Amino acid sequence: MEYTVRVPKSLKKKYNVMRFHTALGVDFKTWNHTKMERENNMKEFKSLDDEMPKYGAGSEFGRDQREEARRKKYGIHMKKYRPEDQPWILHVGGKNGKKYKGIREGGVSENSSWYVFMQGKDGAFEAYPVEEWYKFSLVPRYKALNAEEAEKEFERTVSCT
Repeated sequence: MEYTVRVPKSLKKKYNVMRFHTALGVDFKTWNHTKMERENNMKEFKSLDDEMPKYGAGSEFGRDQREEARRKKYGIHMKKYRPEDQPWILHVGGKNGKKYKGIREGGVSENSSWYVFMQGKDGAFEAYPVEEWYKFSLVPRYKALNAEEAEKEFERTVSCT
């Protein structure tokens, strides 16, 4: 049997692969309500270079211009915030359901090309290249304690016994 395979010249959509560890027991058939969005890390990204105030008390006059001139002199290029580079967040089962975080995997398609095949109405297959691979892991629902909080909790549990 022979099939026709076409590769579209203009790609309107990007195709990505989601990978889940088998121990998570992910079954797409049981999912009824899902929501997928990009994580917003803009605050963390901006906080890296916002150590000193820009104006007012404690600020330096012309600091931004000096820093920019220094970066140009030494060839340092600052990365811009790109929302499409942020991890995916997948919500399954509404507000109280499971939450998965998808981080882009590098090196998967370095030495190979991956395609998604979809059969059209005429019986021919259309091959779309896979852009990125994302590894999804379960986000824990509990908050980790810092050292001070853990010490207080330990003292509380020791004093109760």
